Amino acid sequence: MRRVLLAFAFVATAFAQLPEATKASIDEIARKVLAESHVPAASIAVVKDGKIAYVQAYGDARISPQMPATPAMRFKIASNSKQIAATAILLLAEEKKLSLDDPVSRFLPGLTRANEVTLRQLLSHTSGYQDYFPLDYVAPFMVRSITPAGILDIWAKKPLDFDPGAAGNTATPTT
Repeated sequence: MRRVLLAFAFVATAFAQLPEATKASIDEIARKVLAESHVPAASIAVVKDGKIAYVQAYGDARISPQMPATPAMRFKIASNSKQIAATAILLLAEEKKLSLDDPVSRFLPGLTRANEVTLRQLLSHTSGYQDYFPLDYVAPFMVRSITPAGILDIWAKKPLDFDPGAAGNTATPTT
């Protein structure tokens, strides 16, 4: 019994608290956005003071057969990760922990022409690295499990599509 109480106390302190009215407002907004956007499901986490304050899932993770979304489910966020990565990089640049003109080799020295490609070029899609995911279909390799290091090994060690800074990366290569 003592272990259960200790475990409960630990879990309770790992979560920050949100007022019930705030949780209700979050739920209302999330449900409204899902209804208006026709997105089948979403999951959120609110962090307050460095602790998880609220976790909730909305909608259906699977439409047929129907299965409700739960907070434990993983969602593919695809290109949304670009905005998250860009924001993190810009915050680090603002804090002078890195520069947008740092070469990629500072962080990933094994990539193709890593001394010539800058973080700025990565963020603006002018690095010359190939597009990882085509936008118009799901290729068989995209459904296989892969690690971030595996993606880098396959995609960022190929020859560049163009010289760094020379052109924007496009979804359809020019011939």
